[in-house]
Amino acid sequence: MLKGSRLLSIGLAGQIALVILVTTSLSFFGSELLYKRAETELVASSQAERVAGRLALADRLIAPLPRAERGEAARRLSTDSLALGWSAGAAPPMAEPSPHLPVGHIRKRMSELEPGLAHRDIRIVEDAGGGVAGALRLGDGSSIIFRAEGRSARVPTLGSHLVSLLLLTGGVLLATLLLLRALAEPLRTLARAADRAGLGEPITVPEEGPPEVISLARSVNAMQARLMALVEDRTQALAAVSHDLLTPIARLRLRAGALEPGETRDAILRDLDEMQAFMTSILGYLRGAEPEAAKPIDLASLLMTIVDDAADTGADASYDGPDRLPAVLPPLRIRRAVANLVENALRHAGQARVRLSREADAIRITIDDDGPGIAEADMAHVFDPFHRLDASRSRESGGAGLGLAIVVRALEGIGTVTLANRPEGGLRAEIRLSVR
Repeated sequence: MLKGSRLLSIGLAGQIALVILVTTSLSFFGSELLYKRAETELVASSQAERVAGRLALADRLIAPLPRAERGEAARRLSTDSLALGWSAGAAPPMAEPSPHLPVGHIRKRMSELEPGLAHRDIRIVEDAGGGVAGALRLGDGSSIIFRAEGRSARVPTLGSHLVSLLLLTGGVLLATLLLLRALAEPLRTLARAADRAGLGEPITVPEEGPPEVISLARSVNAMQARLMALVEDRTQALAAVSHDLLTPIARLRLRAGALEPGETRDAILRDLDEMQAFMTSILGYLRGAEPEAAKPIDLASLLMTIVDDAADTGADASYDGPDRLPAVLPPLRIRRAVANLVENALRHAGQARVRLSREADAIRITIDDDGPGIAEADMAHVFDPFHRLDASRSRESGGAGLGLAIVVRALEGIGTVTLANRPEGGLRAEIRLSVR
C-alpha cells in the first residue's frame, strides 16, 4: 500500500516516464538477448558446416594413408580458418566444453551435413582463442585433430552495452518529457481554474491542445460560468432580502420607542437588536469574499484605526506593534477580518489586545482576550457558518454565528486565521498574511 502511494505521489508525468523507462529497458534487453541467441545459432551453424565438410574429407583421405604420411596430409588439408593435424594415439586431453559453446547444436549440424559422422567419436571444445577445437577418432585408434578459428557468440553483459542503453533511454525520456510538458500545462490550468471556481475569481482555460483536453477545457469554462451565475443570483437575492428587512426593523424600533417604558418595550427592543445584528452579519458574510484588488497600504495605520474606533466607544482595546508597516493587500477585506475578530473579543471577553509583527515570509496579526475561551471539542466547528457556541459564548449579544465565517471568507487567497486557547486563559486569534 505504501509503495503504491509513493508511486502515485510522483505525478502523472513521473509515472508515464517511469513506465516508458521500464518498457524501454525491457525491450532493449529482450531484443539484445534474442539477437545474440540468433547470432549464436548462426555462428554455430557456420562453424559446423566448415568443420563437418573438412573433417569428412580428411577422414576419407587420411584414414587409408600409411601412418607416416598422415600428419603431412592433414597439414595440406588445412585452410586459413581450419587447422588440421594427426595424432598417432588417442586425442590429447581437452578441457570440459564451455557453457557458452553450443556443442549439441554443432554435433547435430555436423551429422546433418555429413551423415557419416553421426556415430563417430568426436570431441568438441572451445579453445582459449574463442574458436572451436576437437578431435575425430579414426578406426585404428589414431585421431584427426582440428581447430576452427572464429569467435563463439556469447550473450553480452550489461556493461558492454551500457552506453547504448543510456543513449537510447535518454532520447526516449527527453521526447517523453517534452510531450508530457505540452500535455501537463493545460492540466495545471484546469487545476487552477477548479481551485478558484468558488472564490469569485474564475480562470478562463485556453481551449487548445489534444481533442480530449479541448473538450475538458470547454466543459470547465462552461461549468465556471454556470456556477458564477448561480452564486451571483442567490447572493443578490439573499442580500436584497437582508437589506430590505433592515427598513421595517428600523420602523419597528421607532414604534417600540413610543411605548411606555417597561418590560414589554425592553423585550421588543432586544428582539429588534438581535434581528438587526442577524441581518448585518448576513450582509457582512455575503460581502466577505467580494473581489478586491490589492494595493499598497499602511497595515499598522489600518489596525490602529480599528482599535481607536473601538476605544472611542469606551471599549478596552489596545494596539502593540510598529507605527508603520507597508504591504500590498486588499484593505477592505483586511479591515473586515480584523474588525470582526476585535468585535468578537470585545463582545465575549470585554477587551481586545491587537499585536502586529512582520516575519520573513508573512505578516502576523494576533488578537488576544481574557475571556472564557472555546471548548476544545468545539474548535473544529468555530468557522462553520451559522454555528454558535452556546456553552462557551453568550447568546445575549445576538448575531447569526457568522462572525468567524466572515473572517475566513475575507482572508480567502490572501491569508489564514487560527484560534487557540491561551495557556494563561482567554482566546488568541491569529491571522497570517502572505507577503508580496
